[in-house]
Amino acid sequence: MNTVRATPLLALCLCLLAAGCGRRTPDRLLQAAVRDLEAGRPAAAAGKLQEALSALPAEPSADPAAAALAGDLWNRLGLARLALGQTNEAAAAFASAIEAAPSAYEPLCNAGSLALERGDTTAGVRLLRQATDLVPTDTRALLLIGDHMTRIGRLDQAKRVYFEARKRDPRCAAAAVGLGRAAMLEGHLPQAENHFMAALEMQKDYPPALYNLGVLHSTADGLTDQAAGYFRQYLAVAPNGPRAAAATARLGGETIPQDSFRPPVAAPSPDRQAGLQWHQAQEALARGDREAAALCALRALEAARNGNNPSQRAEIVNRALDNFPDNPSILLEAAEYHLSASPSRPSDALQILSRARSLDPDNPLVLLNLSRAAAALDECDTAVISLRRLVELEPDNPDARWELATLYGDPLGMTSKAIAVYREFEHRFPSDPRASQVPALIAALEADAP
Repeated sequence: MNTVRATPLLALCLCLLAAGCGRRTPDRLLQAAVRDLEAGRPAAAAGKLQEALSALPAEPSADPAAAALAGDLWNRLGLARLALGQTNEAAAAFASAIEAAPSAYEPLCNAGSLALERGDTTAGVRLLRQATDLVPTDTRALLLIGDHMTRIGRLDQAKRVYFEARKRDPRCAAAAVGLGRAAMLEGHLPQAENHFMAALEMQKDYPPALYNLGVLHSTADGLTDQAAGYFRQYLAVAPNGPRAAAATARLGGETIPQDSFRPPVAAPSPDRQAGLQWHQAQEALARGDREAAALCALRALEAARNGNNPSQRAEIVNRALDNFPDNPSILLEAAEYHLSASPSRPSDALQILSRARSLDPDNPLVLLNLSRAAAALDECDTAVISLRRLVELEPDNPDARWELATLYGDPLGMTSKAIAVYREFEHRFPSDPRASQVPALIAALEADAP
């Protein structure tokens, strides 16, 4: 029997091969850390990720592949630190990930989400907006902004973001639920129900829609069979869901405080808050950060709207228009000011909204206000075009169909079109209080028809 003996050269090759196979390269350490994170071992993952980062070149940015790997390692380290409750260290890790790979979506999204959780709305929104710009079809970052704005009571901002998410993805059930939650907070229960039902049409048995429908019906009528039925459906599809304990408690007759649907609490001295926010906007402009300045300006406009100082609101609106003439959100705020002013100035609003539409043609709130400003000036063609486009974009928006039907009827006198849209409204929104008016309105239109 022949015995194979290793020559010195062969032995050396085998040793090198064995060392290479067992070497803890950054790639292999990353893979092991991912497994640790998935298995719920964040401390072990953090150790491996730190080891991998120390093994990277001193200047990974010089190599695109190394930069991407560094960004991924820092991002995973941020997730591990977050799981360990080390929020400051997590924030620093996400910041390092963004520095290493500025065009990576995940670190921006994670850093923005963490900033919102820590109460830094300005930084959180800025980071999530950057993430949104990187992936135009993605809605996750927008939904995080919308949910945060809902929690802190900025419902106008929340609705704008949810509408933007639905424009990006018309089948986004989470955005429909977000709009329903905002409507519930505002006390528009029929409208909220329409949004929740739309979410179920987009995604059958969508748990958040089922739970919120149960809350809606129990809020309006107590624990009825209908409310209980929705809670049971929720438990059937999400027995371990985040609201499972609450749904079970509700079915048992327990009353649960509505932390998620807490009405907005008015900030003390909104006039002072508006002044402070505008001052911060000016500071941001002075240092060249126009994005942060625009966010502060929007917050100043919102605070001024809730205040009792008309002259202050007028001044902030005019200065915001001068500084941000191409920001659709600020243009919309300014137009709403002109529409609600006493006396109303629809011609100023129409001019501003026309500019906003040229910048953001399919913004639902711009289209709705544009139609109202145009109708007030008897520019019916513009009003009809805006409302018809809004109905196309938001078929579940009851206000759009109602105002279109009203416009067809009076002043346009287009009886057949008015009747058709009223019937669409009645069929699509039977729970809306205005639906009960439809038969009488149609009868009046038919009686006046030549």
